[in-house]
Amino acid sequence: MQNSASDLSVPPVALIRIPQILKVMPVSKSKFWLMVQKGEFPKPIKIGRSSFWTVEQVQEFIKNKASKSVSKKLEL
Repeated sequence: MQNSASDLSVPPVALIRIPQILKVMPVSKSKFWLMVQKGEFPKPIKIGRSSFWTVEQVQEFIKNKASKSVSKKLEL
């Protein structure tokens, strides 16, 4: 018997890697890692030597940056 997605009690989580993140964030790879080191971007989930982030982490980061940008424009 196979388990279907509806049988799982844990919701599915999509993991993405740096190349996918950099397609939606216009920064260099070195700038991205600097943001991670400074705590500006969430730390990765490590699986072996590979680094992953959840789609939700990336989306939340972009939403926060966008809302801060909009609020700064409204203050001007």
